[in-house]
Amino acid sequence: GIIVGIGKIIPGVSGSMLAISMGIYEKLLNSINNFFSDIKNNFIFLFKFGLGVLVSIILFSNIILKCLNSFYIVTIFLFMGLIIGSFSDIKKEIKNKSNKIIFISFLLTMLLGSLNINSNINLDNYFLNFIYFIVVGMIDAFTMVVPGISGTATLMMIGAYDKLINVYSNLFNIGNLLILLPFGIGIIIGIILTVKLVNYLFTSYKDKTYNIIIGFTYSTIVFMGINSFKSEYSLASLIISFIMLIIGFLISKKINHFND
Repeated sequence: GIIVGIGKIIPGVSGSMLAISMGIYEKLLNSINNFFSDIKNNFIFLFKFGLGVLVSIILFSNIILKCLNSFYIVTIFLFMGLIIGSFSDIKKEIKNKSNKIIFISFLLTMLLGSLNINSNINLDNYFLNFIYFIVVGMIDAFTMVVPGISGTATLMMIGAYDKLINVYSNLFNIGNLLILLPFGIGIIIGIILTVKLVNYLFTSYKDKTYNIIIGFTYSTIVFMGINSFKSEYSLASLIISFIMLIIGFLISKKINHFND
């Protein structure tokens, strides 16, 4: 749970792929899919796993937040390198690559991301705020279940990552319950709805599903790159950023090699 939790808060690292590499992904899906067939054991397993994820978020979110606040473009380029390096891990799952599906997926997610890329969502209405974070939780749940998609990179694209990483870094602030409660509800609803769907997609349309994931990932990198240049940066920080991009790529390749 702690290791998968790292994939939850670092863009470019897929928590579900880490779960696959450790041999617990299918057990997680089965525990959720067949929860009521063995409530006691499934609850214990999922509770221990969830506790590990929570511990990981508490331990590492402050570090990531400080890096983003102090070295934003450098940190984002490192994350981009991690994502680019993970492509081979996704592509090896595909037997029949479809450039058409990849392109359509890329265009659709670019359209989705463009709705938020120039906006800083600030919902003062408590009801709208509640609904918004339920939807964000459902989206995050989908990325948890689908191998190869970085949930945090997705949250960056839709403009929710900064809000959530601030919440993660201060979980025990009562005021953050206004975000954590609907976000948690969204995750629970999203997991219940998507586990069976994802299981069906990977059983019946595995290649098409992975082609969609690739197109989605390409668009994520584009949006992260655009957003990174909105911050202040110098020539030196730009050079360091490209170095970190390469380092992130190499780290991700090493992780993929370990997974093999």
